[in-house]
Amino acid sequence: MLFRSIPSGFIIAAMVWIIPVAETARFHMVAPLTYLIAIGRFSHIVAGSVEAFFLVLSGELAIGPLFVQFMLPVLVGNIIGGTALFALLSYAQVMSEI
Repeated sequence: MLFRSIPSGFIIAAMVWIIPVAETARFHMVAPLTYLIAIGRFSHIVAGSVEAFFLVLSGELAIGPLFVQFMLPVLVGNIIGGTALFALLSYAQVMSEI
C-alpha cells in the first residue's frame, strides 16, 4: 500500500500546482490525472478511505487493520509522493541561484 500510494500523492500534488494555471481547462486537467490514478490502481487516502470505512461498516474489516494496513501506509505514501514533487519544483525554482 505504501508504494502504490506514492505515485498518487505525486499526481495529486501535480494537480494542485496545475489547477491555478489551467483556468478554463481545469476539467481537462483533473479528469485525466484522476483517471491515471484509477487505471494505475494507485492508492489515495481520501478516495480509498470511503471504501475502507464501508468495509468497516459492513463488518468485513476491523478498525485496527484499517489503520495499520491501510490508513497509515497510504497516508505516508501520499505524503512522500506529494513532498517529492514539492521538493523538485522548489529546487527547480532556485537551482540557478545555488
